[in-house]
Amino acid sequence: MKPRLIIEQKITAFVNRYEIYSALENGEKSELLAFAQQRRLAFKERVDFYTDEVKSDLVFSFRAEKVMDLHGKFFIEDADGNRIGAFKKQFKQSLLNSTWSILDLADTITLTVKESNQTLATIRRFGGWIPIIGDIIELIVLFFRYHFMFVDQQGSVVGTYTKTKLIRDHYQLDMSDEQFTQHDWRVLAAMAVALDALQSR
Repeated sequence: MKPRLIIEQKITAFVNRYEIYSALENGEKSELLAFAQQRRLAFKERVDFYTDEVKSDLVFSFRAEKVMDLHGKFFIEDADGNRIGAFKKQFKQSLLNSTWSILDLADTITLTVKESNQTLATIRRFGGWIPIIGDIIELIVLFFRYHFMFVDQQGSVVGTYTKTKLIRDHYQLDMSDEQFTQHDWRVLAAMAVALDALQSR
């Protein structure tokens, strides 16, 4: 697998801000591909990605299928509003491990995205319930990095999404040549941002 995309969140007081870069072979960021900045409340309903901070040219967007269902299905659309893909949270699986599905235009699952460390996922969900030390556990877990894996329909891991900074929300998407060619990079980028923004990471 090779580095494909680098996603960086810039922490600000009132808005969510993400920058998406192409990645060099050594994992360093290269060209800025897309930029998004919106108010926090609006961010979870719709996210618009532009070529730069001036927001002169729209690149793509993703939006919730239903405004009141912010953790359900999201449509990914190009600059003209044409759907290019979708992703959806799988609620049953997410009870133990955060799990999302990437969908094609026929709503067929092409990739499953899930947290790679099951132990950490379990501690995060249930550690806070432990009497007395629950709050301490929740605080400690915040300092662990979140990693996700992209799995194809045959069950093979074809990509990884790794948090590269302990404090800052900086991520790197690595993926096989075959899978990266088969998927629109905008679909993968939308899913990558959602793994941070929609789960309050």
